[in-house]
Amino acid sequence: MARAKRPTLSDSLAELVGEASTVAAPAAAGERVTDVARDLIDPNPYQPRRHFDPQALEQLAVSIHTHGVLQPLLVRPVPGGRYQIVGGERRWRAIGLLTDPQRPLTVDGQPLPARAELERVPVVIRDVADTDMRVLAAVENLQRTDLNIIDEVDATVALIAATLGLSEDDVPATLARLVRAPGEQGAKLDALFAQLGRGTWSSFFKNKLRVRRLPEDVLSAMRQDGLDYRKATLIGAQPDAERRAALLDLARGGASVEHLSQAAKLGAPGGDASPQAPDLSRLVGRRLTSASAVSALSAARRKRLERLLAQVNDLFEEQEKDTPDRRPKGR
Repeated sequence: MARAKRPTLSDSLAELVGEASTVAAPAAAGERVTDVARDLIDPNPYQPRRHFDPQALEQLAVSIHTHGVLQPLLVRPVPGGRYQIVGGERRWRAIGLLTDPQRPLTVDGQPLPARAELERVPVVIRDVADTDMRVLAAVENLQRTDLNIIDEVDATVALIAATLGLSEDDVPATLARLVRAPGEQGAKLDALFAQLGRGTWSSFFKNKLRVRRLPEDVLSAMRQDGLDYRKATLIGAQPDAERRAALLDLARGGASVEHLSQAAKLGAPGGDASPQAPDLSRLVGRRLTSASAVSALSAARRKRLERLLAQVNDLFEEQEKDTPDRRPKGR
């Protein structure tokens, strides 16, 4: 008699992965939607997503103001009569923009009228364990269309830890060992990544996990400004924090990977500035003479540009003071 095939992914995790795909759907059979005061609901403490795009949240808030909350949040009860979000944190945050009397949301310069009914939020209440909270939040994040690499890595690490019964801190060393000898744990990860449809775990280990080793200032730029991964790795290789800050400003201004690489060489100890100087001049000149590029900047970024230009001016003034006057002297 043929032996039954041993499952390589825990049944509970497989069920959660499937459930997470419909975590924002209306209540399942036997579950009811109820209203809960928004101020009694707290974010998921295991949420791997750390940055929520303010503009996207405002757009969602306007939609909710117009159409209402079309899908209930999924929450779990916690002590003290409160609830924690399992799924739907973006909706919860967007509703918060509509219920803050100190900072009313405006559209085309006009404040949106308050909607008192939004102070209560439709929810589905389920008892969800801590481990399941991590898994559900991670899978929901991996299904986002605006997923950045930081959130992807954090969510994937959470799923790997849940699958193998590890702490998240133990994941990198475990993957390094499994690359050499996959065994049963490697088979479990094969099943997990196949179900998620996100490549292979060995590729994740070799190509994406290392993003967690980047300096915190670079990680922050990736989360908040959408800094491209290739640019992030180039900037993160700079050991000097001030040098990284200068390169991050160039990246925010639209510098390409090639230009950032040249700028990094300019700042390297012993680097020869002369071969790259014309390219850097063209980069700065092209950006500053583009009226459309400057006008497209937000007010905050224009302020930052003004500060950068002041720094550039100071640099040239310092150079002029340090350079002997080479003009021909009158006879």
